[in-house]
Amino acid sequence: MPKKRKRKETVVASPSFRRRKEALLKDTTGVEALDVFKASEKLGRLLSILIIAVGALLSLFSLYGILTSTPFLFSDPLSIGALGFLGAINILCGLILLAKE
Repeated sequence: MPKKRKRKETVVASPSFRRRKEALLKDTTGVEALDVFKASEKLGRLLSILIIAVGALLSLFSLYGILTSTPFLFSDPLSIGALGFLGAINILCGLILLAKE
């Protein structure tokens, strides 16, 4: 009877690194925070220029009303609207500053 020969098995070693599975959800908070910061910086500059211009105009109109003794500040609907606009822009600028943090 012939002897059975043992078969030699070829063993291939697996690579030393493992493939990482891609995460199901990616953490994008850093990218989003950077985008919000850039957008708020651009918008903040524009709104600050606007608030300075409106505040300067209201100061000039108030000074004109004081010098000419005309009740300008609270009797005219345009000045009340300008004060409301200035307040709304001020609140919006505060919210943008909070978004930067």
